[in-house]
Amino acid sequence: MDLTPNDDQIALRTVTADWCRDNMPLEGARARAPDLWMQLDTMGWAGMTAPGMDLDHASEALVFAELGRFLAPLALLPSAVAARWVGFAGKTALALPADGFVRLFDSNGAARALGLFGDTAGHFAIGDVRSAPSLDLSTHVARTVPPSSIDRIDDPRAALHLQLLAAAFAVGCADAARDMAADYAKMREQFERPIGWFQAIKHLCADMAVRCAVARSQLYYAACALDAGDEAAFHVAAAKRLADQAALDNGRANIQIHGGIGMTDEAAPHLCLKRAHLLGFVAPARPDALLAA
Repeated sequence: MDLTPNDDQIALRTVTADWCRDNMPLEGARARAPDLWMQLDTMGWAGMTAPGMDLDHASEALVFAELGRFLAPLALLPSAVAARWVGFAGKTALALPADGFVRLFDSNGAARALGLFGDTAGHFAIGDVRSAPSLDLSTHVARTVPPSSIDRIDDPRAALHLQLLAAAFAVGCADAARDMAADYAKMREQFERPIGWFQAIKHLCADMAVRCAVARSQLYYAACALDAGDEAAFHVAAAKRLADQAALDNGRANIQIHGGIGMTDEAAPHLCLKRAHLLGFVAPARPDALLAA
């Protein structure tokens, strides 16, 4: 189990970051291009571990962390899982079951939805549903009745796969908040000095960097564990818990560093915090999985 990305993985991560910066900037998350999903599908990110592609989860986690940094569409998570474990090519919506109903995220153009139902991943067909903007302004949500039948995926690794990719998105979200805060601290001046010069701001930014490093390290280990089948359930759950906490705490610190403007609609910091809150509901780490080791 090698936890150091190789040259091919580094190149893959770099290409992903460059493409996202040019075609899917975080600041444009409120209004994505109509053909964005077609572009993402063409890049192959929705089927990296599908039969025929045969990339490992470690490489996929690296890429999805970069996609998460730019608040990529949530449908990438279930689509990647469906491609790997069901062989379904195409857009798959994210299903989040609740009491008496199911929320569908990024359902526009999707024929099926996938989510966790208890301990297992399951998918079902969806028809035309009416979606509306969600709290996370980068995505839309629809509310529907529970499906009459769910096709469950027997392999427990499918559920771990969804949890791992959600953790990767959260790591990217934490990275985005950290970078946004550090850039603003260098630019914003108070008392004729950049606010990053003051110790209180330095400590906040340092804490953000540490949280990102810890979450990313566990993400890498969890991805390698899933590839190797080595106590993957515990390591993936730990990665999800650390990544969710890093994304939330960094999102809050980012807004604090930005001050009052961080909460305004024209600013981007609140986008990271809202995405972090939403990711916390996607395949959350269960206490029994964390205590099993």
